[in-house]
Amino acid sequence: MSAKPIMDPASQNIFSATFRACSESVCLARELVRGALGSWGLGAFEGDACQIMSELASNAARLCEGGNIRVWTSRISQGVEMCVWDDHPGRPVIQEPHPFATSGRGLILVQAFASGGCGWFDLGAGKAVWARIAIDHGYMLGAAHRTGSPIVGPLRHVDRPPVPLHS
Repeated sequence: MSAKPIMDPASQNIFSATFRACSESVCLARELVRGALGSWGLGAFEGDACQIMSELASNAARLCEGGNIRVWTSRISQGVEMCVWDDHPGRPVIQEPHPFATSGRGLILVQAFASGGCGWFDLGAGKAVWARIAIDHGYMLGAAHRTGSPIVGPLRHVDRPPVPLHS
């Protein structure tokens, strides 16, 4: 299961990788987030971002075990976005788990940590579920300067279809 993360060479603002859908892919997805945030000087957001990616990747890996999932982390004008694609036809549904249940809280946690919003969109051959951490643009510029990972030109603004996660 070696998947080499791909960084967008033009903008250095996107880290992405494709993994075989299994429990180990969740750890690899978190490492992709850590690497991206570290290179952008945004390590202060690592905990929240890794929690979000863990939940998104875990759901995709569980639903598509044996297939592939694609994960990416993007530095965008609104902050940082984590996104996971899978080919499972179902839409993401927020569960109402029993207080003693050991699963079913993933999307609840995503909503709690996604200060910049979250949702999903249909891609025909699957879906992508996304979540953002809102980060002040001035902070992002300072972090990029401190780490030598300059933001060349404006960061892209990403509009997502208004399809919220549903219960």
